[in-house]
Amino acid sequence: MSIVANIYGFLGYYNHSRGNFEKAKELYEKFFQQGGKKPNYLLSYGVLMLREGQYEKAKDLFSMVLVDLPVKEEFKTMAKINISLAYWKLGDMDIAVEMLEEVHRKHRSGKVYGTLGYLLIQKGDLERALEYNLEALDYDDEDPVILDNLGQIYYKMGNIDKAKEFFEKAEEKKDDQAVTLYYLGLIYSKEGNKALAREKLEKALTSNLTPLSAVTREDIEKALRDLD
Repeated sequence: MSIVANIYGFLGYYNHSRGNFEKAKELYEKFFQQGGKKPNYLLSYGVLMLREGQYEKAKDLFSMVLVDLPVKEEFKTMAKINISLAYWKLGDMDIAVEMLEEVHRKHRSGKVYGTLGYLLIQKGDLERALEYNLEALDYDDEDPVILDNLGQIYYKMGNIDKAKEFFEKAEEKKDDQAVTLYYLGLIYSKEGNKALAREKLEKALTSNLTPLSAVTREDIEKALRDLD
């Protein structure tokens, strides 16, 4: 890899880490066009493409790390976790789940538990999702993604009290998760606490919403209108 490519990759990563996504995308593309193949930059570029909804591009970048490059196992694991999200958004949910189950068998981590637990919810198999996310809770009972996953499951199952318990725990650990705030807003609205519901929903609108989020800006805006 050329020195120029490496410089572009570093600058892309620098801007990415500081939230300058448009600049990062421009620099990552120059890194890529210069023949850059450093796996951490390819993975970061792929994550940015996921964030922007460019799933085919993301899949291609993660595939390079998985197939084309002689990289450490940790990079391959990260690529498999992320490529599963691309497959999900491209309509191949079964492939996405199978890949994460393979990763889970070889390498358990909070990231794996959180991602696979989330995809099982999106697949709609709530019983299996509940079983897996409870296992995840045993692994790490402070991970905000795992706590949020359980909140979503219990909410969808109609157990609102249990859902509230997990969403409030998730908020304590990470207070800017849009999904957590959205569901808390719905729950507080059901309880008649409109002021607190509005506070959570308005904060959800300012949180990080991406095409991978379980709720959309339109969902949150509708919930706010329903308060009126």
